[in-house]
Amino acid sequence: MNLWQEFSIEHQNAIPNEGVSFRYEKGVDAALKNEYIHFANWLRKNYVFPKHLTVFVRDAETVSLKNGTQVYGKFRWYENRNPRIEIPSSILPYMSERRSTDEIHDSILSSLVHEITHYFQWMKGLEQSNATGERQANYYRFRILDTYYEDTRK
Repeated sequence: MNLWQEFSIEHQNAIPNEGVSFRYEKGVDAALKNEYIHFANWLRKNYVFPKHLTVFVRDAETVSLKNGTQVYGKFRWYENRNPRIEIPSSILPYMSERRSTDEIHDSILSSLVHEITHYFQWMKGLEQSNATGERQANYYRFRILDTYYEDTRK
């Protein structure tokens, strides 16, 4: 059974579902925010979040790690409070010159899927190298989006 499948609602009837919530900064593109809302509804319908997860959607091109490195998403967990994800979501003019709006949205949502995979790895207590965890998160990046689009475009 794959990692995401283990947290699907059909496989996790006994686990409490504390859910996932989204917080949006001012300035996030309205069409992208709408895409997040649809994706969040699909996530809630299909997956269990045993410990509440908050996703902060930032109006930025990147977010910073503690060491100052700029990244396209980050997952943080804490011992005494709920985990969180931060996803940068600015759509800059140069992006639209090279890619369609759908491609930009897919890229941003795939970063979110990558970070949610890290959440599921954490929930399972997987002890794996950073490289293995990143490979696994990248593996699910577009597979989950494909499933989302298949489910919502029927």
